Amino acid sequence: MTADRQSETGVAGTSPGEPRRSAITGRLFRAAFLLYLAAAILITGALIGESFLTARSDLERELKIYRGTLERTLSGPLWSLDRDEVTKIAATMIDLPEVVGVRVLDHNQARELTRAGAVPDGPPDSATPTEEATTGWLDGEIAISFPVHHTHALGQTRVGYVTLYSSALVALERVRWRIALLVIAAVLKTVVLWFIFDRVSRSILVRPLTRLTEATRRIGFDRMEPVKFDDRTARAAAGTEIESLRTSFNDMIAHLRQSRDSLSTLNADLEARVTDRTRELETRTSEASAATARVEQSRRQVAAALEEAERAARAKSEFLALVSHELRTPLNSVLGFSELIQRQVDSGQDTINAAQLSSYAGSIHESGTQLLTLVNDILDLSRIEAGRMEVAPEWIDTVATTRTVVEMMRDPATKQRLALECRLDAATPMLKVDPRRYRQMLMNLLSNALKYTEAGGEINIDANKRTDGWLEIIVSDTGVGMPAADIAIALEPFGRGGDPATRRLAGAGLGLPLVARMMQLHGGRLSIESTVGTGTRVSLRFPPSSSRDD
Repeated sequence: MTADRQSETGVAGTSPGEPRRSAITGRLFRAAFLLYLAAAILITGALIGESFLTARSDLERELKIYRGTLERTLSGPLWSLDRDEVTKIAATMIDLPEVVGVRVLDHNQARELTRAGAVPDGPPDSATPTEEATTGWLDGEIAISFPVHHTHALGQTRVGYVTLYSSALVALERVRWRIALLVIAAVLKTVVLWFIFDRVSRSILVRPLTRLTEATRRIGFDRMEPVKFDDRTARAAAGTEIESLRTSFNDMIAHLRQSRDSLSTLNADLEARVTDRTRELETRTSEASAATARVEQSRRQVAAALEEAERAARAKSEFLALVSHELRTPLNSVLGFSELIQRQVDSGQDTINAAQLSSYAGSIHESGTQLLTLVNDILDLSRIEAGRMEVAPEWIDTVATTRTVVEMMRDPATKQRLALECRLDAATPMLKVDPRRYRQMLMNLLSNALKYTEAGGEINIDANKRTDGWLEIIVSDTGVGMPAADIAIALEPFGRGGDPATRRLAGAGLGLPLVARMMQLHGGRLSIESTVGTGTRVSLRFPPSSSRDD
């Protein structure tokens, strides 16, 4: 056992002179002390009760003594019905410390003549005075009632009844110092007995048990020492069960030492065998681990190749599905309108409707432009993915180039009844970008904004120079927006997540992925913020090295 473990137990960490009380001695001490404390409380309570009852008896005797005095004093005033004198005598009695109240009734006990001090409330006929003293406990009253007679020539005549009242608190006040002395004496006796028992228990029980406990806790395979008491402890334990316990413990230690020596010899031989076997097993385990690692590596490679093949197959299927749809739609338009033109020419009509031919030609041109844009986007994305797209950055007038793109998109915006505004001012810094790619990125963003913004909406282009030096070109709209979970899908090639109602709109899902990759080629990044039903905010963020003030 370590010293920390010994200190946690609360025994081995104490000094030899002052050992800590063990659990057994602690229980014995508590039991004995509680028994004595209960006895002391009972005895002290009995003495206090005896003192209090004696004081009550003395108080009752004093009230009876006052009875004779009042009979002589009140007989004359009551005979002559001198209520003022009766009241004055009653008030004089209240000055006595033993009397707290006086009540005087007439000779029939029907009418109260006077009262003084603390007298219980109630009508005069409710009192039933007798010549015996009536007493209560601490919360009761001490009262004595008696008749008053007047002696005259013809004999005696009852002229009234008097009740003297006192309180148990008066008796308690008389013996309070005696009670205090009894309590103090009980406390002092308890403290002295506790000290004596504590010293005796430590000397006879705690110290020997502590030594045995310390030796027991120190026992280990390489630490088996017999218990030795110092002179003081040996004298305390001599001839007791503790001494027998120490002897038996030391005999056990001797046997344990012999067993330890035998075990040490056996362990040495066993360890040598285990070492040889362990080396053999480690060699085989290393070979098995290497083989397992090779198998696991092969399995991961096969799984990765399979996953890559499945991903490529899914991408191929999605690509063919989307591209076939996006190619078929403009091609069908071209074929349809060209067929209409051919029919009008072959019909042999003398006059051909020029307006219809112009409309058909415009539709064919629009479909061809859409088809060319799709093919260019696919080729650009393929070049970026193959790492063959290069940019030729140069310093451009950001405001002029941006307004040029806005004017190119003005007509489609007007047809859709959308407000398109370029809010870049003359203080907007110049940009070092590939002009063609910059215009392509803006046109892709504006095309998306036109596509997903309903009539009456707004599309704005702003510029913001951040505090960290990055320049933002921001395209914002008030369109349908998209959930935050669909932003990552929209940045993937051919990705078109979101509301099924928006998926019917034309588009192969290449605009945003192209813009994101072109921004990476320029050392910048693309940021998208969108809220369903509110609109979308797309930021082209260029690094500080790509912008400068004029």
